Amino acid sequence: MSWTRKKTIGPVPPPPSFTPKFSETYTKKRASNNGHGTDDALAVTRILEAVDIPCCMVGTSALIFYGAARVRNDWEICVPVHLVDKAVALLQSEPHSATYHVAEPWDKPSSSLIHTWQRFKHQETNFGFVVVPDRDVHIVCEPSNFTRSLRGLPYPKLDVFVQSCLDIGDELQLCDVIDGTDLPEEWGEKNLELDGTNDVEWVIEANKRGRKSKDEKFAKWSTFACNARSRRAMWQSYVRTKKDRLDWTKPSHVFTTQYHIIDTPDSWTVLSDAY
Repeated sequence: MSWTRKKTIGPVPPPPSFTPKFSETYTKKRASNNGHGTDDALAVTRILEAVDIPCCMVGTSALIFYGAARVRNDWEICVPVHLVDKAVALLQSEPHSATYHVAEPWDKPSSSLIHTWQRFKHQETNFGFVVVPDRDVHIVCEPSNFTRSLRGLPYPKLDVFVQSCLDIGDELQLCDVIDGTDLPEEWGEKNLELDGTNDVEWVIEANKRGRKSKDEKFAKWSTFACNARSRRAMWQSYVRTKKDRLDWTKPSHVFTTQYHIIDTPDSWTVLSDAY
């Protein structure tokens, strides 16, 4: 007696009744630097700087530069609020319109005003970026506030970036930049304005701007918490608990924070495809 399963002969199943749709992230050619898009972002900054529009990388890109393990969707390129229209018009004009096209705005609620920012995509690759008004990240976008990666991209100086996290009350970004840089508590006392609270007036105005989106889902969405919080208390809360965020995958004899390995150079001092 054979225990071999008999081959079943029957009709071939019909093809699926739909065509799967994949994000252009997966269907387009990869961006520069093994998909990171760093040289692509540098090209945009050079276009802007050539016409005296200062710019710097903020948001997720700044967190990556300062050592946090974040996944980036679009690059966030900050420019002075009064130059946003000029920057957008420039990128939509020849010859740059042959390289970039306007994309649909971000459509998911998040911890920023990204859904209100002008979004661009590369014509041939999956590189994308948004133009960020500096008022929306509480940073004065001027060269004196910038530092540059070894690839030449401008970023907010560390004290400028951390101060912006405190001023807008973005505790998630604050936590990540502290863990990415392994800053000591004394550094904050020396380099930051810790007296007072986060900028509640800014929060109220920012939430108003966020609700003006054409997408109705944001009509009642408050991006930022409106309660006043002590800047010093926020700073101390996260800088004193770095070790508490370690787990069994990141033992304390290897890691000083969840992102920082003992005896490794600071991320911003290293040449990287990511920044």
